[in-house]
Amino acid sequence: MASAESVDAQQKAEEEKKKAKGPALKSLIDVRRACAWQLHLWPMEKFLVRQRSRLHLPRSYLAKDGEEVVTVYPETDLNQFVHQHYLETVDPTSVAWVNFVHADNVVARRHEFLGPDPRVAGYEIDPGGNVYIRWWDGFLSDQWTGTQKWKLDVVWDEDAKKWVEKTD
Repeated sequence: MASAESVDAQQKAEEEKKKAKGPALKSLIDVRRACAWQLHLWPMEKFLVRQRSRLHLPRSYLAKDGEEVVTVYPETDLNQFVHQHYLETVDPTSVAWVNFVHADNVVARRHEFLGPDPRVAGYEIDPGGNVYIRWWDGFLSDQWTGTQKWKLDVVWDEDAKKWVEKTD
C-alpha cells in the first residue's frame, strides 16, 4: 500500500514539474531575447575568449552565402570583434547577397545581409575550438546558428532544485 502511495506522489511531482517547465522556458527565452544585443549598437558586455579559437562569421541569413572563419586569440572580446566586423561596409554591386535593410546600391554594411534586425544572443563553443554565433532576429522572431535553427530548452537540475538551460 505504501509503495502505491509513493508511486502516486512521484507521478504527481513529475506532473507538477512538467507544468512548471513552460513558464521556466518562457522566462529563459524572454531573458535571452532581452539580453541579445543589436549589431549596429556597441555591445554593453564583454565576452572574452580564453583560448585560441576559430570564429565563424556568416555572410548572410542562415549562412546561405557561406561564412568567413577567422582566428581569434586569448583575451579577444568576441562582442567587440563581431560588432566591428559586421559594421564594415560592403560594395553591394560586388555581391549577390540579399540586403534585408534596403534595396538600393548605396552604402551597405555586413549586418544588413543577416536579416532585418540581427542580434547576438550568445555563442556556441565546441570542443575543437570553433565558435559559432547564436543569432536572434527581433523582426523575424527567428533563432539561428550557421546553417541551422536553434531553440532553447530547460531541464530540471536535482542538485540545484531549479530549471537550467539544456546544453547539447
